[in-house]
Amino acid sequence: MKITIKNDNKLVPFEDIAEGMVFKDPTAEDYYIKTASAVNEDTGAEDWNCLRLDNYALDCCAPTYLVRPIHGAELIIP
Repeated sequence: MKITIKNDNKLVPFEDIAEGMVFKDPTAEDYYIKTASAVNEDTGAEDWNCLRLDNYALDCCAPTYLVRPIHGAELIIP
């Protein structure tokens, strides 16, 4: 997988980025893509709302967690 970053973006709350947006966790070198939320039917809690791009594991970011959106990212998966 290759991710091309065209510019350096500011931190924004996770809830402010659109589904399908690639973003970086500013505390690590991990890249994600925001997905539709999956809700646990038993608890009503949001369990997953993003996909980690290095291992394709589902993850969950809090709405106010600050992330670095990658506008114009080119994602190539061979």
